[in-house]
Amino acid sequence: MLSLEIDSTNLMDARKDHEAPPPPPEVRAVEEAERAFFAGYYAERRYNPTGWRLRMERDARVLRAAAPDGRLGRVLSVGCGDGEFELMLAPYAESVLGVDISPEAIAIARRGQERSGATNVEFRCLSVMDLTVDDRFDTVICVAFLHHLPVAALPYFLAATRERLKPGGLLYAQDPNVHGVLRHLGRRLMGRDYDKYHSRDERELDPAEMVSALSAAGFTDIAVRYIDLTLIPSLYVLLHGPDVLLRVCAIIDRLWCATPLAPWASGFSLVARRDSTPG
Repeated sequence: MLSLEIDSTNLMDARKDHEAPPPPPEVRAVEEAERAFFAGYYAERRYNPTGWRLRMERDARVLRAAAPDGRLGRVLSVGCGDGEFELMLAPYAESVLGVDISPEAIAIARRGQERSGATNVEFRCLSVMDLTVDDRFDTVICVAFLHHLPVAALPYFLAATRERLKPGGLLYAQDPNVHGVLRHLGRRLMGRDYDKYHSRDERELDPAEMVSALSAAGFTDIAVRYIDLTLIPSLYVLLHGPDVLLRVCAIIDRLWCATPLAPWASGFSLVARRDSTPG
């Protein structure tokens, strides 16, 4: 289990000065490795498209349920990947800005945008560390992103994210669970094939530690929800279907996560807010 070492003094100074401290230097090395991994990931499309969409639909339901009246306002999506989730959210948002370091992912996202005709969505190929914006957002989304950050960079990223939110703004994140029972089994069964679907720098996260990190970064109203048991692992294992099994997995997940066994799910989501105090 990884422990998050949070420099609370720096975070307090960052909140006071309205800007986050610079990220640790190892972030850039990790980004280069991630960029190389995802070049192959998207070129080979290493996931079942039906399972992928079912996963996105589930995240969209959870996110909209947490948003005021289901409306998302101005949205920033960090690590947007192929853009499918952002296009799914477009009807419920004033605008959506998706950023990702993978040019292959952004190319796919832009083609999807052209097909959809969505006019309130923009995709940019750049690191969120290099994103400069004057305006703040109502919603920041990090789907399957936080677990790619180096441990030392996570507190700094959360502090910067808080500053990008308007007072009362919403953060939504979804990541793998370090306590997920099927993840340990998957590593044993898949052997080296496991690394085809997981970059070398990613790791599972501990929900309790994430709550502490969000609190230290100045977030409030933090809620954990377990959302996945079989669907996310299956969209890689069942790469070529049959699709009906992916739909069955989605039903199994909903049932499992409604029981006391939920903390051993494969994935979890986090909802948190920036407090309503201006500045």
